[in-house]
Amino acid sequence: MAQLIKLQDYISRYETDVYRYPGQFTRLKKENYEAIYRQWVNQPKPEGEEFNHEEEQPRWRNWFKRHHEPEDELTSTLPKTEEELKIEFLDKTYQFQLKWASSTLQEVSFLDRMYEIDERLKYFLTRFPDTYLLMYYPIFRLKHALLEGEIILITPTEVLCINWLDDGSNSVYEPVDQRKWLKKVDETEKMVVNPNIALKRMESTVRTLLDYHNVNFDIKKLVLTSQGVINYNHLPFQTEYVDRENYQTWFQSMRESKIPLKHKQLKVAETLLSYTQTTSIKRPEWEDVESDEQF
Repeated sequence: MAQLIKLQDYISRYETDVYRYPGQFTRLKKENYEAIYRQWVNQPKPEGEEFNHEEEQPRWRNWFKRHHEPEDELTSTLPKTEEELKIEFLDKTYQFQLKWASSTLQEVSFLDRMYEIDERLKYFLTRFPDTYLLMYYPIFRLKHALLEGEIILITPTEVLCINWLDDGSNSVYEPVDQRKWLKKVDETEKMVVNPNIALKRMESTVRTLLDYHNVNFDIKKLVLTSQGVINYNHLPFQTEYVDRENYQTWFQSMRESKIPLKHKQLKVAETLLSYTQTTSIKRPEWEDVESDEQF
């Protein structure tokens, strides 16, 4: 799973210590899956019967209790296959990531519930390696002005500034000029803002911040649509267009990366996080935060 280090202007566990939490997340995820997998393998699985998690599945019960509401959801059927188990685990870990991306042990931000069902965010977090660090539309604070960012994916080798176009199997995008693109859906046409405008602004901001702190790291701009088509004659400088024609190739190359987390990558994340806007309040004294560091 990619790691959500910044979500808009919410306070993030990672901005308190970006050198600690990426490794801790990977370790916790591995340990929890291995433990739950052992429980799942060793449980009797009579066909057609439901399992009472309170009596037979203490670890499953604790897992559900921390990630599900209301309480009556604690009893359910176990996943029948390992693939179902993995999907269930990723779903729960996604909710855990939202917690780390909207709270610390001392402060908390009010998370918009829409992120719990944000399929694009969930896609990035559940389909890419742990070594990828995601900033999801962060808000940057620059010289007393705020700049709304794009999707930023910090891999071990480069920073990707991503503009994800509205997906649709019948969507066709055609560049018109430096400011406008034409979007066609069946017989409907409309003008949309050239996605390269926002990407150029974002890339320039990232480069300026990294250069100011003497951090040398590759930066690339990416226009992405997994189902639509982009018709173009030439690519802007250091920009890649990925549409349904080459999406699977791009996706597999990203997903199969085996490069570990790099110190310079964490330095990039630390630098960018230090310029982001954060809106939060002190945690209420009565909140139980003991389990917030665990899945």
